[in-house]
Amino acid sequence: MKHKILFIRPPTIMKGTSFIATQFPLNIAGMAAGLLNRGYDVRIWDFEVEPFDESVFERRIKDLSPLIVAISCYTPTIISANKVAALVKKHLKDVVVITGGPHISALPEASLNEFKYFDIGVIGEGDDTIIELADRISQGAGVENIEGIVYRKGGVPQFTVKRGPIKDLDRLPFPARGLLNIPLYRGQSHRGFSRSFLKITEIITSRGCPNRCIFCASDVAIGSGVRFRSAVSVKGEITECVEKFGFNHFAVMDDTFTLKEERLYEICDEFARRKITWNCYGRVWPLSKKMLEMLAGAGCTGITFGVESGSPRILELIKKNITVSQVEDAFMWAKEAGIKLVEADVIIGSHPSETKDDIRLTRRLLARINPDIVMPSIVVPYPGTELYRMMKEKGLISKSSNWDSFILYGREPSWRTENFSSGELMSLQRKMLLNFYFRPSYVFRMLRKMRSPEEVIYWIRGGLSFLTSCIKGVFKIKQGE
Repeated sequence: MKHKILFIRPPTIMKGTSFIATQFPLNIAGMAAGLLNRGYDVRIWDFEVEPFDESVFERRIKDLSPLIVAISCYTPTIISANKVAALVKKHLKDVVVITGGPHISALPEASLNEFKYFDIGVIGEGDDTIIELADRISQGAGVENIEGIVYRKGGVPQFTVKRGPIKDLDRLPFPARGLLNIPLYRGQSHRGFSRSFLKITEIITSRGCPNRCIFCASDVAIGSGVRFRSAVSVKGEITECVEKFGFNHFAVMDDTFTLKEERLYEICDEFARRKITWNCYGRVWPLSKKMLEMLAGAGCTGITFGVESGSPRILELIKKNITVSQVEDAFMWAKEAGIKLVEADVIIGSHPSETKDDIRLTRRLLARINPDIVMPSIVVPYPGTELYRMMKEKGLISKSSNWDSFILYGREPSWRTENFSSGELMSLQRKMLLNFYFRPSYVFRMLRKMRSPEEVIYWIRGGLSFLTSCIKGVFKIKQGE
């Protein structure tokens, strides 16, 4: 009999917020694919899109009775993950509950001490680790010789030898999208693009980032530096997605898709050949007008740049390694190339010393580059980052902070910066959002870009969801919640 292994993505407090992108859990689906290849009976329950009802969940978990439950989470969902683990343990006394993700990778010992329903934590990339764990557990053997985990022994967390990053990403199987309830995702948002009229899938063609921004937790779970899949491997996954699942739009989730030009051009040739649209993240440097014209010609309809700040002082302090003039050039070139949606991500409080003058420079930069989408998030000091250590040392993170407050939107943070209280950070975010989106010129410009009634409905839903979130956030601040 095949052993059953269940992957769970726990519910998030941001569920149902239309302006926040809901992505396929490709990390889970990738690990699931590896286990399928080993002959295991694998399931995925994604409660970011599935309704979560405790009584229904308890019945389902008893009926399935898996050998292993693997829960993937990050900082703001780890409390939710522990609650799910508690429900699992309530009915299945012998089940092994494994968790992984950036939070457990950053705080492995503390997490096992804080959350008693996790048996094992995977530190770093889990593709190989989960297979080795499944093999050992299914054989009734110990796990102490498996690299890259923290586990309990006599109630005390124990570490094994650190596991190095996976060098050859091409050897990993394509994510098992067939295990996902794909129709459920069609009612979800992918920022700037609606799944209701586009068949969207995310795709990851590399891991990591060559930069070391102080706020980024990317290297906590997957290591420093960047590793690329070959163009041949990526084109193979594109083929599977189009021919097996019928996807017609790809959201490339790499931190920096525009690096390594020769590989980029090969992948873009495949997009162009298939006449499918796609969007991606890119850095404003290194970049050229010629490259952006090539992306647009290959079907790129959206690109997101991490701008973070309009203050040269802040850009240097956060180790962004870009300049304001490079930001201005990138947005000008992207628009001239004909890319439909050009997005700017900015961070309020990206460095603890940020001032009102720095914020003013960011607003002025946004006015000059005039992006199609702006997502000004409040800085989140994720565990494992340089920013987290910096803010802890300065006493800027509340001792009573709750992990589920470590989100980008919709909830007052449990930290402050040197010059702004948590409530002031929320007010700055709200003001920046409202000032940008509720300009008549912006509304008319976006209406002219829309090509169908479905697009209009999508943008109205997103706008109302965003406005509701802003109002709720301000109300909570005023009520002192």
